[in-house]
Order: sequence, then C-alpha cells, then structure tokens
Amino acid sequence: MHAEPASERVGRLVALNAVLTVVARHSNLLLPRPFEELAAAVGRFAAFQLLAVVFPEPEGGLRAYAVFRGDALAAAPFGARLPAPAALFRRVFAEGEPFSCDDNRAGNALAQMGAGEGCLSYVALPVRAAPPGAEPGHPARSGPAGAGAGGFGCPIIAALVVGYGDAGAAASAPIPLLEEIADALGAGLDRSLRVVAGEREAAERLLRIRELEEQHRNLLDNAPLIIFRLDPESGELSFLNRHAERLLGVPVAEALKTPGFLGEAHADPEGVMCFEDAVARAKLGAPSASYEARLRRRGGDAITARGTVYPLVSDRGRVVAIEGVLADVSTEHAARTRLIQVDRLSTLGTLAAGVAHEINNPAAFILLGLDMLDRLLRGPNVRMEGSAASSASELVKELRDSIKRIVDIVRDLKLFASPPQPEGSRRTLTDANRTVESALSLTRGQIIERAQIVKNLSEVPPILMDDGRLGQVIVNLLVNAAQAIPKPSSKHEARDQTVTVETRSDGETVEIVVSDTGAGIAEENLPRIWAPFFTTKGPEVGTGLGLSISREIIERAGGQITAESPVPGRVPPGGARFIISLPAAGRTDEATPSVSPVPRLVSKRVRVLVVEDEASLARALSDQLGRVHEVALAPSADAAMGMLAGGQRFDVVLCDLRMPGMSGDVFYTRIRESDPVLAQGFIFMTGVGFGADVERFLASSGRPLLEKPFSAEDALSAIAEVVSANSAPRAEARDSSR
Repeated sequence: MHAEPASERVGRLVALNAVLTVVARHSNLLLPRPFEELAAAVGRFAAFQLLAVVFPEPEGGLRAYAVFRGDALAAAPFGARLPAPAALFRRVFAEGEPFSCDDNRAGNALAQMGAGEGCLSYVALPVRAAPPGAEPGHPARSGPAGAGAGGFGCPIIAALVVGYGDAGAAASAPIPLLEEIADALGAGLDRSLRVVAGEREAAERLLRIRELEEQHRNLLDNAPLIIFRLDPESGELSFLNRHAERLLGVPVAEALKTPGFLGEAHADPEGVMCFEDAVARAKLGAPSASYEARLRRRGGDAITARGTVYPLVSDRGRVVAIEGVLADVSTEHAARTRLIQVDRLSTLGTLAAGVAHEINNPAAFILLGLDMLDRLLRGPNVRMEGSAASSASELVKELRDSIKRIVDIVRDLKLFASPPQPEGSRRTLTDANRTVESALSLTRGQIIERAQIVKNLSEVPPILMDDGRLGQVIVNLLVNAAQAIPKPSSKHEARDQTVTVETRSDGETVEIVVSDTGAGIAEENLPRIWAPFFTTKGPEVGTGLGLSISREIIERAGGQITAESPVPGRVPPGGARFIISLPAAGRTDEATPSVSPVPRLVSKRVRVLVVEDEASLARALSDQLGRVHEVALAPSADAAMGMLAGGQRFDVVLCDLRMPGMSGDVFYTRIRESDPVLAQGFIFMTGVGFGADVERFLASSGRPLLEKPFSAEDALSAIAEVVSANSAPRAEARDSSR
C-alpha cells in the first residue's frame, strides 16, 4: 500500500470537516436549505452534477432528496418517490458496496431524472447509521464488508448518489473520499430520519387534534342546547355555539359583540334575576341550581328554557371560566302546563261533584215540597179569593222555575267537571244549541257587565263529539270575547257592545260562530293566536293555552276553527269572529245512545223501599209516592240491609248513590249477589250524575237513574217502568219455585 500524501489527507479532512459542520448545524438535513448547504460543502471538494440522498421505502421504491449543480444549485423534485433500480438496490442496500452507472440515459426514472438535467453517469454509496452513542461524523464502519448491513455492524439507511455530466465519468469518481463523506453523513441522516418521523407523527397528531376539535365544535354547534362560556372577570360572552343562532335568531358574531347579550335574551325580569344570580355565584366558584325562564327569539315567539350555570375551577381554586347551557324545554313546559290544567279540571270536577250533591239534595226536597204545596193549594180544603189563588199559583211556579235554574247551572258544570274522554272512546250525539245555552249560563256574569248577549240559534242537526269538550271550547271563546271588550263606565256603554253567538247548518256541517265588538286582534298576531302560551293578556288573566287547546279539541272531532279580525263588513272596523265548523252526525256515525225519557206509565200498587240519608227529602218522597204505592224509608244502606235481613220484601228500591257509610253502589252489589231479582228493581237517585266513577258504575249496572232534583211524576214513571219490565221474570221465578 502506498502512503497517502499529506496534502491529500489534509484535503480529505478539510472536506469532512466542512460536511460535519453542516451536519452539526442542522437537526434535519432533509430540508431544502440544509441540503443545499450540504451540497455546496461537498461540491467544494468533489465536483458533481447531481447530489442526492435516497432512502428505501417500506412499501418499495426510493424516496429521493436531490439538488443539481449548474450555474447555481437547483433543487430537484425534493422528497419525490421513485422506483428503485434493481441493480443499485441489490448492490448498495443488500451487499453494502458502491454502485456505478456509466450511462444512465436508458435507465429507470431515477437515472432519467439525472439525465434530463445533464447528469449522464453516477455512483451510489451506502450510508450507514451511526453506532449507538456515536457523535456525528463517527465512522460507521467497524468490520469487513458483507451482506445486508454491509458487514460493518450498522444498518444501511440510505444511499449517497453523486452524478456527473459526462458518460463514463463515474469511473474516475473519488470513491474513498465519497465513502468517508457517506460515513460522516450517517449520524446526521439517521437523526434527520428520526426528526422527520417525529415531525410526521406530530403532524398526524396535530391533524387528529384538529379533527377532534372540529368534531367537538360540530358536536357543540349541533347539540340541541345553547352552550356558552363567559369571561369570569367581565361576565361577557367568549363562546357561543351555533345552535344558539338557530334557536334565538341572532348571529353568533353579533351576539359575541353585544354586551350583556344573554341577560338581555331573558324575556322576564325573574329570568334575568335568576341568570345574574347564577353568574354571580359562579364567579365565586359556587354552582347554582337550574332555573327556568323565557328567552326572546328574534322574529318569533319566546321559548321556555332551563338554564344551568357553573364555574370552571383550576387546580389552584381559581375560576378560569364560567360555562352554562340553556335547554329548550318549551314542549316539556307545555306538557307540564297541560297536566296542571288537567289537574285543575280534575279538582274542579271533585268540587263540582260535592257542590252538586249539596245543592241538588235540598233542591230535590224543595221541588217535591213545591209540588205538594201546589197540590194542597189546589185541594178542596183550601179556599182563597181569585187574585190570591192566582198569586199563590204564580209564586209556586216562579219558585219552581228558580230552583230549576239553579239546578241547570249545577248541571252545566258537567261541561268542565267531567274528565276528557280517552282516545278511541265512543262519542255522543250532541245538541250544539243546548251546549251554547249551557256555556252562556256559565259565562253570563262575565259578559253582561261589559256587553249585551245576542243569540241567533238556528235549528241544526246534532254533532258527534264529547259534549263537555265542545262546551269547554265555547266557554273559552265567550270568555275571550268578554275580555276583549273594555269594562264600561256606564250601563249605556255596555249596551253599545255585543257578544253574539250564532248556530247554522247546511245539512253537512254545523257552524258555531262567536263574535264580539271588542278591540280585535292585531294583524301580526292573528297567525300566532293558536300557538301554545301566546297571549296578549297579563299572566294573571290567562296562560295562552285556551285557543291552542280549543283547536286541538275541534280538530280531534274532525272539524276546524278559524279566526277573523276585524269582523268582515263591520263599520267601523274592529272586533273578532271565531267560526267552529263540525261535521253533522250522519246515520252511519257510531254514537253512544242517549237515555230516552222514562215513559209515563200507570202501574199497580207495589212496595217501595226509599234509601235516602237526607231525612227531609226522604219524607217528601214518601208523601208523594205514598199516594200510589206502599213506601218504607231507610236512612242508610246499612239500615236497608237490616230491613231485608228481617224478612221485609219490596218490589222496587229507590236508592241514593252517595250516602255516609255504605254507598249505593256497594249496597246494590251486595243485593245483586244475594237477591238478583230484587237487584232488577233498583232505581238510583243522585245529585251528581257525572264523574268517571258514577258513569262507569251506571253503565255496568244498567239500572235507571233519577238525577236530583226530580218531580214526583218522574219517580212514579220510573217505578212503573221497572215494575212492568220485571213482572214477567218475577212470575217465572215464582212458578219455578213451586
């Protein structure tokens, strides 16, 4: 071996030092500027047309980083993926030896890339990773050449490619110098690969973070909630999700710029107070209970929202943000309000039943007493002058009419006290005019202090629906009509205002029209009056549910309800008119048959047991019925059971349904089990002919009912009907017992 001249050794060391300086300066050589510096350093000691570093790809091929040397360094497609020449790959990466190509014009893509830039030949040398712990530039070679890793103990990670402008120039390339440069690059390129891998992983993680952020934002924006964040110092909005824009009708950008936006969005002072109190507590790091409030909507009706505000507290106990949610609970609020309304109606039903019982019992006695008084006054033992007799008769008639009016008002409570019929239940043939009269009797007091009542009731066919629900709708319209008319300062002003009720029919439909001469409905409010909770009245007057519920009732019955304001043709313009249109009941419609009046039948004298806890009413019944039948009185069901157990026999039992102790239905059930024949002779009396329990029992028993107050003739006719119906079965029972 010839000793290396000192000048060559010095030149080689200077070249390596220049390369190592670049390697030490940059943590990643696989960037355009560091790679150009590297190419410039190599170019000072070894001429080339192309300098490239290529890395094998896991899925095959090579990743090339290259610059061309002309008048100035020009970057080739940096980081391009190219197919790997089989000969180069085998020689460099498998055998760990230099590879030389003297003419690459007919070669593959890597060779043609160089040929296109005037590089006609090249050499490729293996670049080995540095040994663990080695400093950059530490020789990677540690043994003889061999396969795979080249036999030098360190894996080959890349190939240093040096290209030349002339064909055949690669044969005279300074291979020893280039090999040392390749070895010097090992640690730097190994580090660069790790940096690239780390950057790629960081980029992938960043991309994933951005994707998660986007998903999180989409989740927040599309969640059916208003989600917000407030600055803990100023209390102003720092974040508001997109759903708030859809719900409130205010662009997010505008909301974020508006001071105190969320506070102003609360429609009521109570809501503003709850929100501000929750924010104040959150600033102190304390949570607060949720609250409900109405929120304004731009261009729409207010909504009901449930708000929750809470602090975000750091590990050091500092409030770093205030967050909260506002959930739209309008539907839930509407359902809850409806339940409250139903509960109130149920309570009203209970109260009405009790009131009806307490009124109808004495009313029944008064009517029977008036009948008795009238009969006595007309008797042969009473003598009065003509005018006195006429006055007494007229007085009895007026007293009877007054009592009946009281009873009619109590019965009209059935329109509201009876529970709504369940879906799919059978409906009754309803007289629209009778329902209008009942509704007017209940609302007359509210109307006449403001206006005159005008009735134009035509003869109309019956309609098929729940009578109580129709009455509820008409009463609601009448009350609204009265409230639309200001309270007058004099009776003369009240005479100038009217509330008009009309009924009409074309044979196919029945229309009920309620109109008034009040202030009318503003044009912009007319489409909104059917929305739940919309009202122009104060909260002490109404809830805004009346018209919404009314439309639902009418539409469930197959009809429709419309509103007009001002009333067409009215001068001056004003007032409002509501038109209920319902289909007339046809022959094929299924309806619950109404009870026919009890026929006036004459019967033979029978034994009648009157079971009634009201002593005065029981005595009056005994006196009146005793003219025709043999009557016995029992003050309670227990007393009646004792009389029957003692052997007394009766053909008919007139039994009150509601009594202290054993009720009439329990008494009937026991008799039906012990004496089915006598059970067929029951006639029930009640001052409360409505209520789910009463109606169910009467339907299941099939026994006739006398609603208090009733006349003596009604009771006698009911007895005659029962005796006639039971005479044949009783005869058969007697024959079979012989």
